[in-house]
Amino acid sequence: MPETIDPFRLPFSEAIQYYKSKLPLPSLAWDTFADAATDYAFTLANVTSAELLGDVYKLVLSGLENGDSYGEFKKGFDKAIDKAGWNPANRPYRTALIFNQNLRNAYQAGRYKQMSDPEVLKLRPYWRYQHGDSRVPRPAHLSLDGKIYPADSPFWQTCFAPNGFGCRCRIFSLSQREIEREGLSVDTPPQETVGIRDKVTGELKRVPAINGQPIAEPGFTTIPGSSDAQSREEILQRGLERLPPALREQAIQAVKNRQST
Repeated sequence: MPETIDPFRLPFSEAIQYYKSKLPLPSLAWDTFADAATDYAFTLANVTSAELLGDVYKLVLSGLENGDSYGEFKKGFDKAIDKAGWNPANRPYRTALIFNQNLRNAYQAGRYKQMSDPEVLKLRPYWRYQHGDSRVPRPAHLSLDGKIYPADSPFWQTCFAPNGFGCRCRIFSLSQREIEREGLSVDTPPQETVGIRDKVTGELKRVPAINGQPIAEPGFTTIPGSSDAQSREEILQRGLERLPPALREQAIQAVKNRQST
C-alpha cells in the first residue's frame, strides 16, 4: 500500500524562497523593520545578538523546509535562548508568536506569489478573505469572513492577511466559474478608512476600516512578499537609520556579508 502523504507537511517552495530572502538583523523594537521591510529582515524585538538571531532564523527555516512541529521548534528555541542568556517576558507567548507569525507570513507571501501570477489571475481573478479561528476574534476581521473582492482591488494592498500580530486569516483565489457554481457573489470592499501612522517612515496612511477600526494594524499594511526587490536597499535603509550607531554598523556589515556570498 503506498505511503500516505500529508500535503500540509510538504515543503512550500514559494514560502521558503520568500523566507530565505530575509536577513537576520538586530533591532531594538518589533517595528524597527516593519511593513515592507519584513520582506527582507528577520528580527526579534530587542535582540541584538547575531548568533541568537541566526540560530532562531534557522529554526524557523527548518519549520518551513521540514515541516517541524511547534514542539520541535520550542525545544530548539529554548536551547538557543538559554545559551544566549535571554529570557523574554511572557516566554511561552513570545515563543509561539515567533514561530507562528513567521510561518504564516512566509506562507501567505508564497500564496500571494502564486495568486498574483498573471496567468493565474486570468483564470482566478477574485480573492476571498477567510477569517482564522481565534480565541478573541478581531471584529473587523470576523466581519470580512467569506467576503470576495476583485484581486485588483486596492483593498488588498493594505489588508492582505496576515495583517496584525497573531492574525490567522488567509486569502484564497476563485474563478468566475467557482463563484457561479457555489452561488457566491462579489462584494464591495469597505469604503470607510482611518489614518494610521507608518511605523518606519512616520507617514500617515489611510487604510480600510470597519466601524472605526482599521482592518490592518500599524506595521502590517503591506502584502507579504509584494515589495519591489529593486528597492530592497532603500527599504532596509529606513530601518537601519533607526538603529544606534554601533548596531547600525553591525547590521550594515551583515548586509554586506550577505551580498558577498
